[in-house]
Amino acid sequence: MPRILLSLMLIVIFSAASYADDIVARVNGTEFTKKELEAEVDRLIPRITFHKNVPEEKRKFYYERAIEELVNKELQYQDAVARGIKPEKEKVDAQMQRMRERFKSEDDYKAALDKEGLTQEKLRLMVERDMVIQAVTAKTVTDPSQISDADLKSFYDKNSARFKQPEGVKLKLISVKDEKKAQDILARIKSGDDFGTLAYTMSEDSYRVKSGDIGYMHKGRMLPEIEAAAFKLKEGEVSDIIKAGDFFFIIRLEGKKPEQQMSFDEVKGKLEKELEQERNRELMEKWIADLRAKAKIEVMLKTGDPESEK
Repeated sequence: MPRILLSLMLIVIFSAASYADDIVARVNGTEFTKKELEAEVDRLIPRITFHKNVPEEKRKFYYERAIEELVNKELQYQDAVARGIKPEKEKVDAQMQRMRERFKSEDDYKAALDKEGLTQEKLRLMVERDMVIQAVTAKTVTDPSQISDADLKSFYDKNSARFKQPEGVKLKLISVKDEKKAQDILARIKSGDDFGTLAYTMSEDSYRVKSGDIGYMHKGRMLPEIEAAAFKLKEGEVSDIIKAGDFFFIIRLEGKKPEQQMSFDEVKGKLEKELEQERNRELMEKWIADLRAKAKIEVMLKTGDPESEK
């Protein structure tokens, strides 16, 4: 387990060390090896596949994306160096200590490093590199993406129509696949049987465990046949049988909510996250595009067709 943990850490950090492998790409003279490419592929392939079970041909379809990631990280690193950004010794020391603490003993730690073909010095250089990339990314993308409360409020005021909550209905629902069963249930409801009890004992959907309570649903979020019936009901009323798809539905209206304007405070957190993510993406794309436009990038490895992995 410790070796696996270290390996995952190394994949995320990405090694810039040299290996006696084939060169797959160069970025402004910096070379990338097949071993580095394969490590990046391991990071990209969903962990559930356990990497080693992925056929070689399948792995090749990740090569193009993996090389793009390697190139982008190298360009970010070179940009950081050009700006004079250096790793903070205290943070590097702390990260090295955290990685060491993943192992039960010093011997286990050194054995894991040996298995990866690393020394503590090389590992430290990798950690420093990763921290430099994080620092330059923060200065170029993350920090400038932050949005002030004043800007958020201005956006909210100019786009207030976006934050109107549609009219909604609170429903209980029974659904079955047999029309005769639906007719029998409806007859029992009309005879005075409790809707929630019937939903719990006879409905054929996951809401039965909640006695058919599906909560509030807004316009545009329901099956059209159910929505049309729901908004015609009065509170406490039960619908006739509604056929929608392969099911027969019976609904009871529990309550209604009119359309309402959500306040700035209600939407602020979600809006802030949404706008900052959008700005982050835009700044990152522009930064990488600018770096690539000025760089000399050579790719020597024939990559797979990314469309083939879909």
